[in-house]
Amino acid sequence: MATSSKEPAHKDLAPDQHKLGKIQARRLAALATNVKAEELENRSIAQLVDQLKWRIDPELFLFRRICGRVVKKDPQTGIEYPVPFATVYVEDTDCNLISYFPHGWNWGWHFPYWCHREVIGTTKTDKCGNFCVWVPRFDIDWILRWRHERICFPILFRRPSIGDLIDKNRVVGPWPPIPGPDPGPLAELTHLPAANLEAIAGANAGKLAQRLVRAQAALSAGAPNASSASLQHTRAFDHELPPPLPAEFHRALSGQQVVAAKTASAEDGVRAAVAAKLGLDDVKQIDGFSALRCIGPFWRCVDFYVPEWQRILDVPDITFRVTQDVNGDGTEETIYSEGYFDVRWDAGPLPDVTLVASHIAKESRICDTPIVPCGNAPAIRFAGFMELDGPTYFDATNGFALRPNRPSHTGVTPPDAPRGVAQTPFCWTLPLYGCVDLKNAQFYRVLQSADNGTTFSAVTGLAWNNYRAIGGGPIPITADANGWYEVNPHDAMMVVVPRNQLAFQSLILDWPTPSLGKTVLKLEIADGAKNVLASSPNVAIQSDNTAPTVVFSRLAWKFVGESDAALRNLLGIPCPTIHRGASPQDIEVVFEVNVAANHLRDASIGSSGCGGGSFVLQPGALTSHWHTTPADNSVFLHGRYRLDHAALEGAYTFGCSANSRAMNPSGADGGNLLPTDWFYDPIYIYSTPSINVAVVNEN
Repeated sequence: MATSSKEPAHKDLAPDQHKLGKIQARRLAALATNVKAEELENRSIAQLVDQLKWRIDPELFLFRRICGRVVKKDPQTGIEYPVPFATVYVEDTDCNLISYFPHGWNWGWHFPYWCHREVIGTTKTDKCGNFCVWVPRFDIDWILRWRHERICFPILFRRPSIGDLIDKNRVVGPWPPIPGPDPGPLAELTHLPAANLEAIAGANAGKLAQRLVRAQAALSAGAPNASSASLQHTRAFDHELPPPLPAEFHRALSGQQVVAAKTASAEDGVRAAVAAKLGLDDVKQIDGFSALRCIGPFWRCVDFYVPEWQRILDVPDITFRVTQDVNGDGTEETIYSEGYFDVRWDAGPLPDVTLVASHIAKESRICDTPIVPCGNAPAIRFAGFMELDGPTYFDATNGFALRPNRPSHTGVTPPDAPRGVAQTPFCWTLPLYGCVDLKNAQFYRVLQSADNGTTFSAVTGLAWNNYRAIGGGPIPITADANGWYEVNPHDAMMVVVPRNQLAFQSLILDWPTPSLGKTVLKLEIADGAKNVLASSPNVAIQSDNTAPTVVFSRLAWKFVGESDAALRNLLGIPCPTIHRGASPQDIEVVFEVNVAANHLRDASIGSSGCGGGSFVLQPGALTSHWHTTPADNSVFLHGRYRLDHAALEGAYTFGCSANSRAMNPSGADGGNLLPTDWFYDPIYIYSTPSINVAVVNEN
């Protein structure tokens, strides 16, 4: 829930200067010998080191660092945008839980009640939404010891990651090694069909697989692989999912039936029923329990019998709360709270934490920005990190990037083939950087032309967030009806913020590129009356947000030895099946595909299967092609595949992967960081259609 927080702005303290509260004092005392919590409360680690260094293990006075990101997820695309300059509160938490392990499910859910929290540290996210905090070693040791003294608890309080769900060898047992089952290889994700991935690990797995495909494709061409290492720890369920409550609970909560006495409310009735399942004589022992407030799902222990309902008291955890000044009034509102078990507590390195903020959070569509040199004239200098006035990087007349996704003169997939000069368009949203903070300039706007600069119109209706470089207060950037933006914008309280005090000083437009075509842009600056003072040179940008078109023109099979006239069609059939007969024979499949794109990068076809054998490609095929010139935007791919009669029955897939050469230069994939910057082959837009074929032996 997004609520207002009236807490004063936090003051940065060294980690060892924070004074211990009641929860921390109790935890440290429990780990020490002959030390009472009262001796520790309201004292800092620095003080305790001097006073109790021979009574408490010195290792308990050390700290471990927890890092992570605060993001806001786009509900349509799933893209995670950073939430900058938010305050992250780290809290010691003790909760009572009623745990529910429904029959027939691999998951369990926890219902928290009587929770106590105290702040043990604060920090600010940077302009990229990143944060790091130091947590006392004894806090983490107490959590680990508490869990490992109890059968199954290391599993019950660990949220499943996608890496867990795809690990075929995962063993769920009562005594997992620290840090628990090791996630399986991420490479498995890229070999499974999207439908299979979603069945195994939910919708997030399909999106993760797409990110991995792009990361691996970029890596093969020398791009950095900074993000893929942490993807295995992505939570399989990035928000709480409701548990399958008993039917009588649903009837009671909907007002159709009361579980307990007629004078009780629906919530009281459910609470009484749960108390009975827990064997409690007094329902007041679980006051605060609500069947509508749960966290999960979590792993459940399946090797030992676990009661369907179970009460667990005083569960320790370290949780997070995040606030941000979302309306610029100087008061921070809560954008993330009620977090439980966000950190995957391990004895080894701790994976980074991702906190998904609520819809009211103010995100940024950019993070790091280029250094933009400016003179005394307006100019559009960069699209993302791509120089628009660098002739070796970008063709400002025709609008193409010259380095990414270059053609291969032989049609062979790089990097072994000789390369030409690219004509690569841009896609998705482009942050445009330029120079507007000039003498007498109070307003600026960007004009666009779709007829190669003959006529121009103002870009209107676009808004985004900027931030104060110091303090991080949000600055809403909006234009008037004619597209004029303030050079020095007003914040939400109508206070003018000089441009040199903005976190993103050179950002002039967050521009969603058109679906397809060439757009000529130019920049105007104006005085206070919006009289135009000067204009920038024209800059052309080609954009292409269209995916390649793939048409399967033939998919047919025959027995080896038959003529092609005997080919049996598999296209357009609801359940395409190859019947090899009671005495299986070798078979051949002919697969032909037409691929066309507005800006084709490459395309390939292939076969895969799980039937104990694989189709073998025969000579004379053309199964892959990389564009040879900028005009080479279509290809006919074909292959003849043979399957041995001894191959097991099973499901096989024939598919095509076709990639556009359009790219986005915002720097998210690290293309600008290569030693020979921008000479790489990214994938942003693609098509991957496929057809599943069953191979069976009976007629």
